[in-house]
Amino acid sequence: MGRAVFYFPRPRGRKKVFSMALDTFRSHFSQTTQNGIFFDNASMGPVAPEVTAAMTACMELRQAMPMKYYQYAARVFPACQALLARLIGSRPEEIAFTENVAYGINSAANSLPLQAGDNVILCDREFASNVYPWLRLQKAKGVEARIIPNDGGGLTVDRLEQYADARTRAVTVSSVEFSDGFATDLEAIGSWCQAHGAYLIVDCAQSLGVMPMDVKRFHIDFLAGLASKWLLGPFSTGFLYVREDLARELEPPFAGADSVKIDVDSVDYCLDWREGAARFELGLPNAPGIAGLHASLQLMDQVGFEAIRREAWQVSGYLIDGLKELGADLAPCVLRDDTRSTIVSFSTPDPQQTYQYLRGRDIACSLRCGLIRMGIHGYNTTQEADQVLEVLRPHLAR
Repeated sequence: MGRAVFYFPRPRGRKKVFSMALDTFRSHFSQTTQNGIFFDNASMGPVAPEVTAAMTACMELRQAMPMKYYQYAARVFPACQALLARLIGSRPEEIAFTENVAYGINSAANSLPLQAGDNVILCDREFASNVYPWLRLQKAKGVEARIIPNDGGGLTVDRLEQYADARTRAVTVSSVEFSDGFATDLEAIGSWCQAHGAYLIVDCAQSLGVMPMDVKRFHIDFLAGLASKWLLGPFSTGFLYVREDLARELEPPFAGADSVKIDVDSVDYCLDWREGAARFELGLPNAPGIAGLHASLQLMDQVGFEAIRREAWQVSGYLIDGLKELGADLAPCVLRDDTRSTIVSFSTPDPQQTYQYLRGRDIACSLRCGLIRMGIHGYNTTQEADQVLEVLRPHLAR
């Protein structure tokens, strides 16, 4: 199957382009950008004043009129679900609110009908949140967590063909790998899973907001995401998509007052699960966090997710071109448009020294697996990329 390519044509030359809408978008993050160059969106995104205001308003309401807090939540939660659903191509009823990606992956690992002797495939570049739930399952139930070698930075169908067997029941993968930014071909992986009767679980923490997502097209069964990176939202706020027809068949690994249909005030206890993904919610979700996420989604939606994706793609491509000119040792996935994302990673003879060098010049980035990692969002600019390149020029020339 041909690879699903989501990249945009790169402007010829190193042209500086920044549209009016995106210039306005950038202005919402002026408190961050005036303090240096923030190329660390893969660690955490900054929050706009609207996000802080929404979270503050939520808590002020609880302080002043506590009983209206639940009415407020009853309005904001569905509105946020609707925006998330449109972003990932699902129905709102297929989305539950969580605290983080780990909760979502654990929910998948402990509710899917996996038995001793089955295996779950993941590659050796996965973030810990998508590894330890499967290692625990291996220890508890004898379901093998089959960690296989990456292929150019991530998981590919070729690797699946090499390592899968008749007992492969699930594949778990990141949409974009955290260390080098390898963009997984989810359409190809999803088609392989569908053809082989395997569940597909995806961690979208490193892509949602700047890379397209379509849970139906990619045949995704579970999708775990969070607010605090590319969605530019608060910490401790996440979501879990569960395919609707699958959710009906599953017994969640945990239960709480909000997991079941019966009213929370009732003492006529009945373990009758709620419909859809809601059965994976335990109690009242993090209302201030969801209010903040909703505000961030609204802001990004007003600018246009496609415009934000395009800008992030082009600015990261501009940075890649500049790093090539400087002779930087770029991660292999960065060199191909069909495997790169908006994360730009490269190595140097002394990555720790390079990292400290950049941080000391107010350039925010990360050091992951021996690579300098720069995460570019739609509010970042080619002017910032030029500044980073000028700072790196003498350092890389040594």
